Amino acid sequence: MKILLRIALFTCLLYVSKGYSQYNQKLLLAEKNIKDFETNKASTLLKSIDTAKLSLPNKALYTYINAGIFEQTEQNTALSYYIQAKKLFIKADSLEKAMDINLDIAYMIDSQEKNTTEYWHYINEYLSYWVKTKNASKIARGYGYVAVFKQRAGKYDQSLMYYKKALALFTDGHDDKMKSSLINNLANLYFENLKMPDSALFYLKKNAEAIKINGNDPDDLYYNYLNQAGAYHHLKNYAKALKLLHKLDSLPLKSDPLKYKEAAYGAMHVNYAELNNFKEAYKYLRLEQKLADSINVTEQNVAINDIQTKYQTKEKEWENSVLKNNMKFNNIVLYIIIGLFIASLVIGILIVMNSRRKEKIALQQKLIDEQRFEKALKDYELSSIDIMLTGQEKERQRIANDLHDNLGSMLATLKLNFENLRLRKTDQGQEENKLYEKTDELIQEAYQKVRRLAHAKNAGVFANDGLIPAIKKLAGKISIPGKLQINVIPFGFTERLDNTLEIAIFRMIQELGTNIIKHSGATEATLHLTQHDTNINIIFEDNGVGMDTSKLTRADGMGLNSITKKTEQLDGTLTIDSTPGRGTTIIIDLPI
Repeated sequence: MKILLRIALFTCLLYVSKGYSQYNQKLLLAEKNIKDFETNKASTLLKSIDTAKLSLPNKALYTYINAGIFEQTEQNTALSYYIQAKKLFIKADSLEKAMDINLDIAYMIDSQEKNTTEYWHYINEYLSYWVKTKNASKIARGYGYVAVFKQRAGKYDQSLMYYKKALALFTDGHDDKMKSSLINNLANLYFENLKMPDSALFYLKKNAEAIKINGNDPDDLYYNYLNQAGAYHHLKNYAKALKLLHKLDSLPLKSDPLKYKEAAYGAMHVNYAELNNFKEAYKYLRLEQKLADSINVTEQNVAINDIQTKYQTKEKEWENSVLKNNMKFNNIVLYIIIGLFIASLVIGILIVMNSRRKEKIALQQKLIDEQRFEKALKDYELSSIDIMLTGQEKERQRIANDLHDNLGSMLATLKLNFENLRLRKTDQGQEENKLYEKTDELIQEAYQKVRRLAHAKNAGVFANDGLIPAIKKLAGKISIPGKLQINVIPFGFTERLDNTLEIAIFRMIQELGTNIIKHSGATEATLHLTQHDTNINIIFEDNGVGMDTSKLTRADGMGLNSITKKTEQLDGTLTIDSTPGRGTTIIIDLPI
């Protein structure tokens, strides 16, 4: 009756399904076929699925089903598929499914003959995960596997302990099918290994009542009756065993009925032989052999189909490899095209940038040339101003010399001659005497004006005196007592300035003073000179007739025009503030 252990264990291990509604429906149906031992149908379904279009979770399930197909014929291939499926489930973030596969991997390793591979770390990983999540059903399943492995290893006491630990986790109405499978395996342990058939019957009879309450599932009843028959066989109650075995023949089994009947007929011929009923024993032996032959043919067909499936799987893998290579080649071509496009784009951008840079350089060069031209014009203008000012200075000196030497001398001679003429004439009347006096005053006034203009035109910055003393002397000479008073108010000027700057300032003030004498009609003028750290401020204001600055032009006088140009030459500014009838204020700022 050792066959009972193999079948009972097998049903326990294939119980838990990994199907979920979000998966491909063909894959879910194929998974059900594997559970019902219909690997041929499962293989046919897998052939109709295009693996290239499967999502990652579906690829994981596809690989898991392949493992189930090869589990009975090529365990090494099945083990490889299980390991690959676990990796895919982890990659698809389906950790629970990956943990469940640990038990399938452990079972495959343990089932191999002369196995030396350690599989306990798969069991420990499974239990560690589900203990943390406190899932009693999953923990019980893990303990059931441990019990099976211990039973196979001949460690029956440890196996018994784990079966009981697993059953203790179940409550009434909770996972009855798994509980039934565990009880069948526990019963097998009792009567086959521990030689305690009464204990086996205790659990099996209680389980039979539970099966009837839950709907009389034919597969569950089959294993229950088969194991009860095994227990009675060990008690040598062969008639009771046969009674239970005959019930199996009428059960509407849902999965692999031929193999189940083969096991039942094998048990029946053994029990009839024990009762010395050799006729019935021979009958059921022949039926067992007939079913075995039929199963062998079926298994051969399944094996052929498995080989074909394996070939088609390899062919699909080759096609996928070719497709991947083609995709890889297409990707390389695409990358090259993109690279060339990017390179062309970069080159185009560089060409445009270079062109713009050249345009910018050309524009900058043009601006530099314009600045050079403007500078040359400015230098020429400043040179012209210097030449003009030098000419004005020479012309001023010539006029001053002419006024002083020629016109002044002539007026002095005229005055002497007029005095002599007046003295010679003794019989002068009162009217004539007044006329002589008036004429003498006019000659004296004309002489003084010529003298002042000559001094104003010819005054200079004396090397020993400096700017401020020279300006004060100039103001004193061009002032007219009772008619024009020029006041000089300096601030700063503790040290001498550059001689060129002093001469330029002096000439500008000299020109402004001449303009006051000639045009303003002022009786008073004030000159403020202030030296700051970085500039000199000049303010020349009078109380004369003023002027309309909006009508001023450069042709209004060379004096004011030359002052403006000289100020610009010195990088300074000139401001004229004047209103007709309210005097004039001229402000000059010069940098030091």
